[in-house]
Amino acid sequence: MVLTLKHTAPRLLHLSLLLLALHYRLCEALNSEGLLLQSFKQRLTDPSGVLSNWNASDETPCNWKGVVCRNSTNAVAFIDLPYANLTGTISSQLAGLKQLKRLSLLNNQFRGKIPESFSNLTSLEVLNMRSNAISGNIPATLGSLKDLRLMDLSNNELEGPIPESFSAMIGLLYLNLSNNLLVGRVPEGALRRFNTSSFVGNTDLCGGDIQGLSSCDSSSPLAPALGPSRSASSSKSSFSAAQIVLLSVGLFLSFKFVIAVLIIVRWMRKDSNIEIDLGSGGKLVMFQGATMDLPSSKEMLRAVRLIRKKHIIGEGGYGVVYKLQVNDHPTLAIKKLKTCLESERSFENELSTLGTVKHRNLVRLRGFCSSPSVKLLIFDYLPGGNVDQLLHGEKEENVVVDWSIRYRIALGVARGLAYLHHACEPRIIHGDISSSNILLDTGYEPYLSDFGLAKLVTTTDTHVTLNVGGTFGYVAPEFAKSGRATEKVDSYSYGVILLELLSGRRAVDESLANEYANLAGWVRELHIAGKAKEIVDQNLRDTVPSVDLDLVLEVACHCVSLDPEERPHMSKVVEMLELLSVSGLSPGCASIRTSLEALERSASCKPLVSDVPGFRPVGSYFIFDT
Repeated sequence: MVLTLKHTAPRLLHLSLLLLALHYRLCEALNSEGLLLQSFKQRLTDPSGVLSNWNASDETPCNWKGVVCRNSTNAVAFIDLPYANLTGTISSQLAGLKQLKRLSLLNNQFRGKIPESFSNLTSLEVLNMRSNAISGNIPATLGSLKDLRLMDLSNNELEGPIPESFSAMIGLLYLNLSNNLLVGRVPEGALRRFNTSSFVGNTDLCGGDIQGLSSCDSSSPLAPALGPSRSASSSKSSFSAAQIVLLSVGLFLSFKFVIAVLIIVRWMRKDSNIEIDLGSGGKLVMFQGATMDLPSSKEMLRAVRLIRKKHIIGEGGYGVVYKLQVNDHPTLAIKKLKTCLESERSFENELSTLGTVKHRNLVRLRGFCSSPSVKLLIFDYLPGGNVDQLLHGEKEENVVVDWSIRYRIALGVARGLAYLHHACEPRIIHGDISSSNILLDTGYEPYLSDFGLAKLVTTTDTHVTLNVGGTFGYVAPEFAKSGRATEKVDSYSYGVILLELLSGRRAVDESLANEYANLAGWVRELHIAGKAKEIVDQNLRDTVPSVDLDLVLEVACHCVSLDPEERPHMSKVVEMLELLSVSGLSPGCASIRTSLEALERSASCKPLVSDVPGFRPVGSYFIFDT
């Protein structure tokens, strides 16, 4: 017996150690966040096998489909499972993912309620649960998510009111609650920035001053007539026959009267539609020095009063735009501002200053109308639509958006922005650049609009706080968080425009939603991996010199850098893009493609002022004159 123990003891000890190590390994196989995702998976039906590689034996969930982690900590940052045919409820365990930035579960079959515990996702920036079967009330605790930039809960079965806590979500740039069962009033505050498209399809939702939603204080005109009818019905036995007859006749006449009033009111509303009420005590100012044949003040006022809903040609964050034709004069565009927070004197002073801004790539402000009831801006009308429509809208078969058109747009917008930043006094930060507010004439020359609605910056300021939060997909990260804008905020938005022109994709592209939140984020990752050229539109790759694409792509990637200090000034962008059109440019200089720093260091590649028509020095910058 002793001899047996002597020989077997080492083997038993070795086996015990192996079992202990195996036990330890199994316990430590999956980290805590992976266990949370496993709990999420257990509540789901996955007929398409999308989650088949979510293995509990992995150390981390970072290689699982739809999961992206931070490189340094392996903390889960993105969960992107769109169009995955998943069915089940959303586990409250997801609230334990403290560094989760994006949760995208759109177009699945999730049901049940949104967990209240989602308020613990304090790093969340994107919440997209569009097109599921989620029900119950929207948790009021979501209003505490200060970093949230996009929230899309549309096409679900959510009910009850929109939480009042949402009124404080000033960082929210995109909201879609359409096509649910929501009721009551849209809260005041931050949500009033969004238009009816964010709330449409909720029949019992009212919005006061949000165009397209019913007024919350309106009441049915039939209510007074219906009350006495029920009262008479419940106590008819106490009335004589004559009283019943008289009461019936009175109710009948009252009903006829109400119907007549409704018909008249409806006819009046149909006739006036969205007619602009100028009220009294206002003023119309048309700027002098214009070369075009502008209408007289009387003609303008008469035409403005005849504006109807059919004249609407656009609507944005600042207001509604109408097309105005006054007799034989050139066509104008009228923008009716939604709100104006400035005093009357400040409004007039700023508009008078903007009336002096003249550049061939900026929409010309021709005048304004100010009254206690409405504020109107008068611009030149551009018949060519905008860049968003050109790139992403329906195109005629014979229309090809070739490189020459895209390059012309890129250079023109850069010139306009450089003029605003470096030649205007005081200088102007736009703050809301997007492809939809770059207008075009019939020759595809670009004109940047809405620049006059960003707050003017004095020469001693380094930043400005703007009232409009920008357009989702174009907003620089630091601006989204603080609302404090510098010129580099515009540089970022311009970089997104360049990426749109190069790729033909939208700034927010759903086909990229399984990996990235927006076009800029997608390109940044490809740029780091040395694959940035993969973004270039297939229609351009074989028709554009690679040197052109290399240079413009490099400019775009620097413009959308997450570090504002790495973004170039717009005057420098103009200088670099001009390299492509300067005659006699040597191939050696044109082949610079590694970085903007290399381009800036190469003095031989910088055109002389005298060599480039329209250049003039302004401090250390070069600006194009009009």
